[in-house]
Amino acid sequence: KQWYQRRVRADSEIPALPMQDLELNVFKQNYINEYKEKIESMFRSRPIWTTSAFANLMEIREVPLRTTLLPHFAFYCNTGPWRGMWIKFGYDPRTNALNRKYQLIDFRAPRIVQAKSAVQRYSHSKSHMSKVGKPERSEVESTEHATTSHIYKSDKLPFKRQSHYQVCDIQDGRCQAVLKNYETDVYSHEHGFYTKGALNAVRKLMTEQFKDVLEKRKGSDRFEGGDLIDVM
Repeated sequence: KQWYQRRVRADSEIPALPMQDLELNVFKQNYINEYKEKIESMFRSRPIWTTSAFANLMEIREVPLRTTLLPHFAFYCNTGPWRGMWIKFGYDPRTNALNRKYQLIDFRAPRIVQAKSAVQRYSHSKSHMSKVGKPERSEVESTEHATTSHIYKSDKLPFKRQSHYQVCDIQDGRCQAVLKNYETDVYSHEHGFYTKGALNAVRKLMTEQFKDVLEKRKGSDRFEGGDLIDVM
């Protein structure tokens, strides 16, 4: 199925507008209008977002975001330091070193699986969303951790085994201090505005923090939200 996304590589020209043949009908137009103001407001506050952050803050499923809504407002970057993110049309993050705060930090938790209770709650909440993608109000509170899954905190276990964070959503002073040591004003398609080694250094620290949290919770049967358990 054609999703009509503008997909851009890290070394490509930045598109200013959506694809000309972006499919529209009355239902989709009404759907877009419903969320237009909110989406434009979010892009004014931050020009680059992950799909999960959008989904969490708008309380909407990721699929309609990717297929129906976001292609009208932003292009999708599929390589480089902003890989997997939506960037508003006409905005080139490569021109300003301050955009390092929006870069991707991907983290894979070691030797773990999601706690059964967390998976069940998350799946249950997704299955109770309406056709237009909104979760029922009764389900929102039960998935509080899921709706902040794009934010990294060192005292919380990640919601998913494979997590994708933006630097600005890493709420941990030690991680930010590590990244600051690698900052540069010279852009590269591979590392953005950080020097080589930044990702591995912060991932190493995040792994240590993950193990510390897991050790503190060892033997406990109280796992909430996206808590993870060691199966080795």
